[in-house]
Amino acid sequence: MGSRVLRVGLFHVGDHARHSAIVDAVRVCILTRGDLFPTNHGAAVKIVRTAEHLSLDSGQPCFLVTDDRDHYLRFDGRVVSQVAYPPRWRAAQEWPGVSRLSRLAARLCTLAGYPPEEHFLYRPLFDPTWWLRALTVGLVEQIDVFQAEFPGYGMPALLAAKLSGRLRGVSVRSSIVQHNVEWDRLESFGHDVRRIRPIEQGILAMVDEVIAVSTDDRRRMAAAGLESERITVIPHGVDVPAFSRADPAGVRARHGIAAEAPLLIFHGTLHYWPNTEAVRFIAERLLPRLLAARPDIAVLIVGMNPPTYYAHPAITFTGSVDDLPEHIAAADVCICPLHAGGGTRLKLLEYMAAGKPIVSTAKGAEGIQIRDEMIIVEGADAFADAVLDLIADPVRRVALGHAAGRFARRFDWSAVTAAYGALYRGEGRGADWNARLPVGIEAHLPARLPSKPLTLLLLINRGCNLRCTFCDLWDGHVHMPLERLITLLDEAAAIGTKTLVITGGEPFLHPDLFTAVIAAKARGMAVNITTNGTLIDKRWDELVRSGVDSLSFSIDGLEETHDRLRGQKGCWRRTWAAIARVRAAEITASIYSVATNENVGELIAIYERATAAGCGYDFWPVNDAPELYITAPADRQIWSDTVAHIASAEPAVAGRRAFYTEGLDYHAGALPSGAVRCLGLVDQYGVTFEGDLLPCCVWGGEGLKVGNVFETSLTELWHSPAVQAYRERLYTGGCSAGCFNHSLYEFSDSTGESFRV
Repeated sequence: MGSRVLRVGLFHVGDHARHSAIVDAVRVCILTRGDLFPTNHGAAVKIVRTAEHLSLDSGQPCFLVTDDRDHYLRFDGRVVSQVAYPPRWRAAQEWPGVSRLSRLAARLCTLAGYPPEEHFLYRPLFDPTWWLRALTVGLVEQIDVFQAEFPGYGMPALLAAKLSGRLRGVSVRSSIVQHNVEWDRLESFGHDVRRIRPIEQGILAMVDEVIAVSTDDRRRMAAAGLESERITVIPHGVDVPAFSRADPAGVRARHGIAAEAPLLIFHGTLHYWPNTEAVRFIAERLLPRLLAARPDIAVLIVGMNPPTYYAHPAITFTGSVDDLPEHIAAADVCICPLHAGGGTRLKLLEYMAAGKPIVSTAKGAEGIQIRDEMIIVEGADAFADAVLDLIADPVRRVALGHAAGRFARRFDWSAVTAAYGALYRGEGRGADWNARLPVGIEAHLPARLPSKPLTLLLLINRGCNLRCTFCDLWDGHVHMPLERLITLLDEAAAIGTKTLVITGGEPFLHPDLFTAVIAAKARGMAVNITTNGTLIDKRWDELVRSGVDSLSFSIDGLEETHDRLRGQKGCWRRTWAAIARVRAAEITASIYSVATNENVGELIAIYERATAAGCGYDFWPVNDAPELYITAPADRQIWSDTVAHIASAEPAVAGRRAFYTEGLDYHAGALPSGAVRCLGLVDQYGVTFEGDLLPCCVWGGEGLKVGNVFETSLTELWHSPAVQAYRERLYTGGCSAGCFNHSLYEFSDSTGESFRV
């Protein structure tokens, strides 16, 4: 069938030989409420993000029909435009018979039992102007699937699919997305649903696809007689990047909240009765209990139509805000004291994506398959106690927020909306897509504190001006090309990398070192350079202009020992001169030492000199160099005395005494399996100048390579099954590549578990 023009009544419609609706590029039209912009309530967020990502996923525009009689919306990804209806169709809305039936729709809503304040959600069931708008878009835009958000839009979706498909000679499908089980929701609010229930169940039975946002809602619909295999569960999503990267600066000051005051937040469409009741609970029952213990506590309640009759000195009603992620980021604890409603609470996913600790009722957490990612309590006393416990325990707040954040990352809109596209292409009907969404990279780990922001350890080059006895990266001169560097930094930012550690070789030999620093800073990363310090003077101006955050220097003994180990006379003095210059310029600096049997007696002196210079200090036993291991009884005693001395002044070192003790076991070959566990490919990862992806910076370790970012993008590798399997193997079986450094105590600090297998 060639290209032709199909004349249908009022319309001229182009038909481009689309024989089937279930094709790779599915064109979707969403039928929905009109209050979508500003996108500041849960339903609007869900609908707009679904439209954006359906377009991004398919490469096709997505269309929205609302109660606007003049225009429909076209989404090309995140670009939204209005499209005018054809003039003859616009005139058809005013035909006497159509307009009379349209006015009758409100009376029919009342007769059915729908509450007047929600007639706008249900008029489309009875309003022929809605049916005509949907049909017009179906013909003009050659729609494959009509998706009704709420059952009230199901009738225009069903009719438009049937009629446009028949007129075009193709199969067009219809679906209803149930944000709640509407008849249950209305009944719980005290409405008579004897007429409502059969109307909605009849529409659900007639459309091609029914989509529930939670397993609980599917169970309720199945109990009401709908075939369970026709109900597909696709959860709500969340804009993870927007909430995880929000900057709270200025939010407290804007609302007159002291920087040190414990801050709670609750948000939603506040005239929605369950949210109104939650505000009443906060003002009348929760706050008196909280203020008795913490008189400085403050609450932000964000959302349209605030119930100001529940005003309280500790409550700030902000109204709708354009920067909700920033408001959530400013809070210490997020609360969800809901006792009614249904579906899935988008607000909880938003709190979780922001990495915030949450206290909720069971009803508030309904529809979210949580484990230990939030605190669930009932009753005002228990709710207040849970909030106060979190306020008093910042470490637990961080741990709970981190667990919530990693849960939310599975539900990014890009993953959730891909499930809609798959369903419309014929995959996964009747499935629970909660189980099909990508598993987070931390699914195998216990609830934990992150050891550090996601860190890229970048071996930017091979080649060095020194000749250290325990390193083999000094020979030859190979540099990662600049174009590869920039691509890598783009991909690193995309997976959430926050810190870049540049090492080598000697990074200062790389001609594009500071171009890379500037590029990383522009992508939101903090940058550290690990250097021997001897070449800093030659590139001082570039260093200062780059805005580098910190430098780390290797000092492996006092002057004679250091120069011998480094293979160059005078390098000790040059490195210390560089440290002095860096500190004078107020650039953060740290010093680390690799402990060997040649310098173990000098570590205290290095530590004290580093402290006097205003530098941080860290040290660990040499790796994979048996001739330098600390095994002689006298050296082992010196090591123990050194650890005790530094621990007496450094609480962090005192907390890691077990690590330093086990370092002697490592040198003695007494670790039972020789394998150790770390958070490689979770909190850190390494990339070499050749593009090899590793879990760490043990550059020459056997079997550590898990892919190559020059051959497969880092973003693809990061979420690949092979890399996930390697993460799980590091956790369960450990690694025997010869590592014994800070990665191990970071593992224990983070998980509370031993790094030994």
